[in-house]
Amino acid sequence: MIVDVNVSECDKAFIESIEDIVEDTMVQMFVLHPKDEKSLKEVQELSDEHNFIFYTVPTNLIDQADQKCVGVSISSAKELEDMEDHVIMVDEANLNSEMKKNLMIHKGIILNATKPHDELKNFYVSIGPGNVDHFDKGALKNLKMDKIVLQSNYPKHEFDDIYTSAEVVSAVTFRSEMSIAAEATKNAMKLFALRKA
Repeated sequence: MIVDVNVSECDKAFIESIEDIVEDTMVQMFVLHPKDEKSLKEVQELSDEHNFIFYTVPTNLIDQADQKCVGVSISSAKELEDMEDHVIMVDEANLNSEMKKNLMIHKGIILNATKPHDELKNFYVSIGPGNVDHFDKGALKNLKMDKIVLQSNYPKHEFDDIYTSAEVVSAVTFRSEMSIAAEATKNAMKLFALRKA
């Protein structure tokens, strides 16, 4: 089982083939990131239909979140105000020194990570097909397994490609792909306070 922590867009192909994706791949849980009210409503409807769909909200829509919301997506340091009780999802592209300083008291995931970000002790780094090859091999080799979660960044990459990313990590860490996927899943479930259905 794999938890995909970064489905960046919920397109028609995803909606129509979600049952097949679950059946044909190791991905059993998905975290979507709607960016506006319209896409949030669509994702909420989808999450009502499928117990394996979860989502984050941007800070301006936090009052519309329900029990399937697992975190808040932020893109600037000012959005962190009053977010201490929430899991934070931030794309590495949005990290700067001010953001990193403000993230110290939070917990969450750095999406599309290309380095370990060891200074952010309460943050996991999300690894997938779009970013695993950007990691320095030495940094990847030394990356602690309790720091990793997995992502597809669909639709840029397919869900099967997540396992290929685990193979890249396996090649430098000498751990099996299955053990990496299992550890990443455990990390995501722990962060989101979820239990296996």
